[in-house]
Amino acid sequence: MSSTPPIIRPEWITPIDPELQRELERCVLVTSWDKLLGMVDVVYNWGRRSSIWPLGFGLACCAIEMICTASSRFDLARFGAEVFRGSPRQADLMIVSGTVTKTMIPQIVRLYDQMPEPKYVMAMGACASGGGPFKEGYNVVSGIDKFLPVDIYVPGCPPTPQALINGIIALQKKIDGESLAVAPWYRDDVERDVPVPALGPDLVDLRTVELAAERTAAGLVERREESLEKPALIPAPRPGDDAPSAVEPGKKPARRPRRAVARPSAVWLGDEGLAALAGRLDAALGAGTAEIVHAGLLIPTDRLVAAALYLRDRDEIRFDYLASLQSVHYSDCIEVNYHLESTTRPGSMILLRARTDEAEGRGVVPSLYHVYRGADLQEREVFDMMGVRFDGHPGLTRILMWDGFAYHPLRKDYLEPYYEVPAKVFPSRIVEGRGLHFRSEELNPHGTNLKIPKAFHNWADLSGMDDPKGADAIPEGVQVEAIDSDQFMVSMGPQHPSTHGVFRMNVRVDGETVVGLKPVMGYLHRNHEKIGERNTFLMNMPFTDRLDYLTSMGNNFGYALAVEQLMGDEARPPERAEYIRVIMAELTRVASHMWSIGFLLNDLGAFFTPALYAIEERELILDLFEWASGSRMMCNYFRFGGVAADLPPGWLDRCRAIVETRLDRKIDELDAYLSGNEIMLDRTKGVGVLSAADAINYSTGGPVLRASGVAYDLRVAAPYGIYDRFAFEIPTGAAGDVYDRYWVRLQEMRESVRILKQAVREIPEGPILAGKKTYQIKVPAGEAYGRVENPKGELGYYLVSDGSATAYRYHVRSPSFINLTALEEMCLGGTIADVVGILGSLDIVLGEVDR
Repeated sequence: MSSTPPIIRPEWITPIDPELQRELERCVLVTSWDKLLGMVDVVYNWGRRSSIWPLGFGLACCAIEMICTASSRFDLARFGAEVFRGSPRQADLMIVSGTVTKTMIPQIVRLYDQMPEPKYVMAMGACASGGGPFKEGYNVVSGIDKFLPVDIYVPGCPPTPQALINGIIALQKKIDGESLAVAPWYRDDVERDVPVPALGPDLVDLRTVELAAERTAAGLVERREESLEKPALIPAPRPGDDAPSAVEPGKKPARRPRRAVARPSAVWLGDEGLAALAGRLDAALGAGTAEIVHAGLLIPTDRLVAAALYLRDRDEIRFDYLASLQSVHYSDCIEVNYHLESTTRPGSMILLRARTDEAEGRGVVPSLYHVYRGADLQEREVFDMMGVRFDGHPGLTRILMWDGFAYHPLRKDYLEPYYEVPAKVFPSRIVEGRGLHFRSEELNPHGTNLKIPKAFHNWADLSGMDDPKGADAIPEGVQVEAIDSDQFMVSMGPQHPSTHGVFRMNVRVDGETVVGLKPVMGYLHRNHEKIGERNTFLMNMPFTDRLDYLTSMGNNFGYALAVEQLMGDEARPPERAEYIRVIMAELTRVASHMWSIGFLLNDLGAFFTPALYAIEERELILDLFEWASGSRMMCNYFRFGGVAADLPPGWLDRCRAIVETRLDRKIDELDAYLSGNEIMLDRTKGVGVLSAADAINYSTGGPVLRASGVAYDLRVAAPYGIYDRFAFEIPTGAAGDVYDRYWVRLQEMRESVRILKQAVREIPEGPILAGKKTYQIKVPAGEAYGRVENPKGELGYYLVSDGSATAYRYHVRSPSFINLTALEEMCLGGTIADVVGILGSLDIVLGEVDR
């Protein structure tokens, strides 16, 4: 006789949180009112701690590690925090991951105020917690807690994904201890919103505006600066500077600082070619047009445009590519100089010099905007940072700082708020070896990173509701006040999930068609170059890691080459070091392109699945970087004359296994899934087209340039290191559209693997550094431009050395920044959805864009 089986309902056997189980047993069956209310707290907190929704946008390097927590390797889902939200109204945790700049603070506060209660703030990394390595700069806030209440601090620079997960656990413990009876979000007497700071002549916290006005009127900043040692100015180079000076009879010749060999870059036109070019310019435009000064051509400003047109269109070499444009503040002038190259005869680089008045606000140089469109953003940068005006530029406004900022920060006479002395090591770090250090806030009369000129009086007009950043970046034809047609403006960013960081696009649309677009950058401007002129040469190496924080090893490479160009043969790397450099650079290219393809698919709508596949391979490469250098992302591995340390035992075997057995299969997998996908083809073919002529004229580089059919790659055009020993091809596209930019990156990964296979097979034994390891180097006086083919294009470092321990001028030619010059051209005629894909195909990183 069979018995009736018992009824088992699913909810009776579902396991629940052990802590919740104990509370149910203790409080629900037999309880009091106090215990019952305590039980409500437990249940309420358990629900919140198990479903944390972070706000999904990041500021800088830390954001990359925040994203990596979503991969299966770290399994953030176990902690109930994998549901990243794009809108602050759907989030309860703001993870401030990266450097907090003055430009971005108003946006962050606005986002915080839009979040519903209860809400929490996590400061992820050294920058968010206290300013990090960029604290001394003029546009960086010394920690987000100056403006928002921080609940959890996660240390590191950047913290690893595991550290962020540990921060989530710490937040869960904090939530477990909260009580509804005292929750600030249920109390009327607690003000949780924060006044939005105002961007005026500096960032002003409106809660302290009266105190700031009082101290500014007293001139305390100016009084302090009067007593400080100022940076020394040197004169601009002149013809004959290298000639030996006359010596009086019976006296020893004066000791002169050692000078580097004069050349604009390691591969260039050469002395004879430069002399012949100067002669052709004089013959075409009149005597005195070109004067040779330290392997560069000094051009009078009234002939600069004519000289540029001649070089681009009429000279036999055809210098059609403006590689880099920068400026130097000398004691007798401000020099704007231009590195020009030829895409039809590469390896012919020259340097043009144009000089103007040194006094602030009086320098004027004719614009080359209509000769090289690549000068557009670069001239705006010189105007912003040095105050030089460019006659003929159609939109000469600030670009990294905001309209209304009071200063031109890269002038030598500008002292940032936390300025101490011209060069490190600062007295605040150590006093006579006794460690009597103090905080930068103690130096500034305002007690914060604030500097406002005494002449400023418009305190009552400051408002956090104003947004001067990008106020003039409105595409032509838009009437913002009253729009009576189908044309209107859409502002995307600076925290939009599709903008690849804190970047903004003001887009003018007619119906659904884009008819104008202006990029707005500078939200992550971290004063990289100003700090670089305070650091010793070696101190700058870890700062280069934080430019394009996806390509640390490649960033190291370019900077090392620039300093080695100045140092000459004494810094020539040994053979083994040369091979290690190539291996690290090509692993970086594969990792960067993997990330780029994964997140391009994100932008096209395949949210995160392709990115997770790409992140998996990048993680294996980061393991190799960490094994060799000690760090996943900020490797600080290259040194002048070699690398910091030899490869550990077993490293090459692991690298060889990944290179020879895994990477090709993964690239084939991406190719099979994506290249013929009909949605991929429909979203990318014929979208964002950039012709070969425009790609050159806009100074684009890397896959963006090569996708337009221009086979220009510095590893072949101007070989550096030992790249001339390896067999590889330069993939190019034909249409110059989004698809070709994807396809070129895919093929470049194959060529990188091809180089890696040769390098790991042929690497010799031997030393890894020229000379002995030292923490201070002697760099001869002179100029250098070190350039490498980084994953995003030509990364260049322009250095001026005066023979001291620090660079007199340090400038970064950022491929991400310059590639944005062509963004509007590529987007015209497309839709908003196309704009997202086009921007993704540029593969920008904001740490490099804004520096």
